[in-house]
Amino acid sequence: MATYADKTTAWIPDEQMPKPNPAFLDSLQPANRKDGTTALSPPLTPPSERDDSDLLSEKAPEGVRQRPSNKGKAAKGGNSTQEAGHTKDDKRKVPGEGFVQSIPGTVSAERYVPEDLDQRLARPWVPRANIAATPEHPYGTTVGGWADKHKDEPVLAQHVAFFDKDRDNILWPLDTWRGFREMGYSFFWCTFAMSVIHFFFSWFTAPGFLPDPFWRVFLKNGHRSKHGSDTGVYDSEGRFIPAKFEEIFSKFDKGNKGGLTFWEGVHMIHAQRQAVDPIGWCAEAFEWASTYLLIWPKDGICDKESIRTVYDGSIFFVVAAEERKRNAARLERRKQMSLPAALWDRVPHPWRGWNKENKAGSFEWTEDKFQQ
Repeated sequence: MATYADKTTAWIPDEQMPKPNPAFLDSLQPANRKDGTTALSPPLTPPSERDDSDLLSEKAPEGVRQRPSNKGKAAKGGNSTQEAGHTKDDKRKVPGEGFVQSIPGTVSAERYVPEDLDQRLARPWVPRANIAATPEHPYGTTVGGWADKHKDEPVLAQHVAFFDKDRDNILWPLDTWRGFREMGYSFFWCTFAMSVIHFFFSWFTAPGFLPDPFWRVFLKNGHRSKHGSDTGVYDSEGRFIPAKFEEIFSKFDKGNKGGLTFWEGVHMIHAQRQAVDPIGWCAEAFEWASTYLLIWPKDGICDKESIRTVYDGSIFFVVAAEERKRNAARLERRKQMSLPAALWDRVPHPWRGWNKENKAGSFEWTEDKFQQ
């Protein structure tokens, strides 16, 4: 293929082509250089490939701003901070520093967001796909082999794994009712929870456009059930965001008790509500009420660890195991009752299961608790 030089030489006769000066060429030879140097100077480095030290050593023309580049150091794989003459103790300024997270006199001054969380947990703003990580439990729930067993499931799917006994990723209304009953909820609350969950979430998780005639919840599409006015701990893909979980307690745990009282949870619901979202308000209120009834702490404070294990669903297995122990003790007591009293004790009273002190934090978290 003819080059541009080949094309242009046809327009200039050979006798008119410019010839280099032999004296000039001889002066470029190292042995004939007047300054005594024997090496040719290297070519200039393009500005885009220069190191930070090169740019800092040169004075920019007046009125021209230069932006340092670490492209060369990154390409070499070295430590750009040390190679540029800085030590590890030096704090390099990052773009965007100097901001404030709250303004006096506004609502932001009342809700503190932790600024040192990245020093206690690696990249807390990045969602965790399969673990509910906190600074106290950076690798999620490891007891009982929970994190390893559910490493292929999103955290939101782990949240409902207790109810899916046959592991077919389909939650029938009766599955939900039985799951709540196993954890000791009252007959009334089990029926109410089943109605709320399947009425609001069944259609959104259905594989097609039409609602499911059996009101089933399809766990494969569980991320579609995320509603508004929530805490934001689950993202739209069912992952766990540690920074959002920590904000629950930094904003609403008054006195840094390590947990929330019932009314602090109510305040959280009120603070997180979004405009024109009554379904989200009711859903968040139902979830907080279910959480408090599940833990039902003696001191009135739902501790942070119990709430964390609600998000990944591991606490459900532990509470159900404790409930089985209580049921066994109840059967033993029935043997000492009269026949009318034993029959009355078998009636599913609506008020039973409202005031038990589960206190999951004092349970024994052993591997046998997580067996289906």
